[in-house]
Amino acid sequence: MTDILIIGAGVAGMAAAEHLSAAGYSPRLVDKAARPGGRCATRRIAADRDADWFDYGAQYFTVRDDGFRALVDADLEAGRLARWSPAIASAEQVAGTWLLTPSPDDRERLIGPRGLNVWVRERLAAGGFDIVTERRVERAVADQNGWRIDYSNGEHDRADVVIFTPPAVQTAALLGPRAADIPALADAGAALAACHSVVVRAPALPERQAIFFKSGRLSWVADNTHKAGRDGDRHLWTLHADAEFSDAHVDTPTAELADELIAEFAAATAQRAADMEIVRTHRWRYARPGRGAPDADDLCWTHTAAGLAIAGDWLAGGRVEGAWLSGREAARHLIAAYALG
Repeated sequence: MTDILIIGAGVAGMAAAEHLSAAGYSPRLVDKAARPGGRCATRRIAADRDADWFDYGAQYFTVRDDGFRALVDADLEAGRLARWSPAIASAEQVAGTWLLTPSPDDRERLIGPRGLNVWVRERLAAGGFDIVTERRVERAVADQNGWRIDYSNGEHDRADVVIFTPPAVQTAALLGPRAADIPALADAGAALAACHSVVVRAPALPERQAIFFKSGRLSWVADNTHKAGRDGDRHLWTLHADAEFSDAHVDTPTAELADELIAEFAAATAQRAADMEIVRTHRWRYARPGRGAPDADDLCWTHTAAGLAIAGDWLAGGRVEGAWLSGREAARHLIAAYALG
């Protein structure tokens, strides 16, 4: 049986693993993080399973593809996913004054009842996959015997086929000189843009639970406590900085920018920044499709004769669904190829 290693246990890695498994293969997954999920990142404020939680990466996702629709419907029925219907507003600064206006729509927004990270982890657990976390890949080199994988702890691994799902810059670094011959990595440094994320405990806003920002430093804020279906005077809010601000300050620790983002959230919602407490800060260096993102129609890049595939949301227009489509397409290419025959 062909030995397949998937680097990265986010949504793209999950989709590739599930489709390969359905075809009779037993892929292994390795991820540098403490748990699977990638940018579907969730934390609880305490170790207690029932503690309040917040998503600080992807906030929700939508569905367009029929295949992804089938997966989502099954997970809705199983309770792995839920629909979220927040009261949404848009915020814009006009002549120095923030205008907050209702922005309702009927879009289906999908969340994990205990966070999006839990959704990914539960699907991978249901598949019974061999997953190693907290294992950082340093490089991957092809030779006459397939692929040699070197880890940062000095250990090594081998595989016949490798699927890379990290962001473009990281994938290029792992492949070394070989990356120069891969069109999808031609502008790897610009394939994804950054996002600074700040989670704060702040007063609940009864008439709005999510805000899209049309100007300023922020792009989006969301009430995680409302997502979880919980009550209380103080809620956990995720603030995402916009791409221009994030890229301009990509090398600045998010903790140093938090006060600016909180002040803007407070001003836009007519609150006091002093009433907000920082819970977590995180810089996503590779978060959104950038100016150098490849054509989304390609979905993935494969060299099946070499046992190599590259997948990720950055190859498929961004979004959680894009990551899933990319991982599925990479698996399909490999399953159909003689290299896995």
